[in-house]
Amino acid sequence: MSLCAQNLFEQAERFRLRMEVSEAARLYLLAEEAGFDPDQCGAARWTCYMLAGEWARAWAESDAIAQRGAPDPHRYWDGSSWEGKHVLLRCLHGLGDTIQFIRYAPLLRTSARSLTVEAQPKLKVLLQGSQLADRVITWGEAEPPWDMQMEVNELPRVFRSLPDSIPNRVPYIKGPHFQNRNTGEAGRLSKTGLRVGLVWEASSFDPARNIPPEMLAPLLQQSHVTFFSLQAGPSWDVALPPHVVRLGGPDPDVLPTAGNMSTLDLVITVDTMVAHLAGALGLQTWTMLPFQCDWRWMDKGSWTPWYPTMRLFRQSIRGDWTAVLQEVTAALGNGIATIKK
Repeated sequence: MSLCAQNLFEQAERFRLRMEVSEAARLYLLAEEAGFDPDQCGAARWTCYMLAGEWARAWAESDAIAQRGAPDPHRYWDGSSWEGKHVLLRCLHGLGDTIQFIRYAPLLRTSARSLTVEAQPKLKVLLQGSQLADRVITWGEAEPPWDMQMEVNELPRVFRSLPDSIPNRVPYIKGPHFQNRNTGEAGRLSKTGLRVGLVWEASSFDPARNIPPEMLAPLLQQSHVTFFSLQAGPSWDVALPPHVVRLGGPDPDVLPTAGNMSTLDLVITVDTMVAHLAGALGLQTWTMLPFQCDWRWMDKGSWTPWYPTMRLFRQSIRGDWTAVLQEVTAALGNGIATIKK
């Protein structure tokens, strides 16, 4: 590999980190033409195209990588039809990934002979109640006979989704336990005003998604709002103002979390599983994104084609949560009439 190819790739990386994705994609192509690894360049261009909303070009990159035969332990679908076959859909990534992409299960089910979903243990009951597949199992349980296996994160590519063709009718996660606003711990608590759930910290996978809890003080001063902490993980028991109601615990089950969220008027969260769960339940959701956000949120705009009831609040400067929280606080004060159910 030439020094020129290395330099071009490094330049492309710098542009991508600055979210200048069109220029980054151009430089990744030049780096590949100069001799840099085509799979690395193709995967990086894929991210750029997804961020830019140019998803057809992203799927072309996926096809090219597959044709070159690059090993991928999570690539199961071989490109063939699933019509009339027993399909096993495996969920091998994060909980949020499963919740986001399980929306495609009914599309598989319409032409497959049967569809079995192998989901994470925390999601098994939730998905069973949503009736998205013929059966739902979890890791370690006996698998039924199957002819074809897929991984849930493959499904947007399998169906060649574009921003205007995503199956986004919500709620697609549902069940009788979500129908009554008075069920769940949050529903039993007698509070007045707007009822807002709050999550400020995602996992340690990407610390840039996390908001220091001390920065929440101006938001929590809203007098017309009762805040409910839905925070899990190491930050679940941080000091909060006494009027904030703490729900759940360090590692709560997803099902009670879904039940609690369904009793609220709004969920405000960083980019974590709760955002996907709230969106899949069809709840009013405000998601706060870091400057260098994940490809699924694209690179601009306050809407997302994945969840029609979700609004996005983006950092315009890397690491600046102050401006984001000011925008959220202002929107909360101005939008009470449209948020309240």
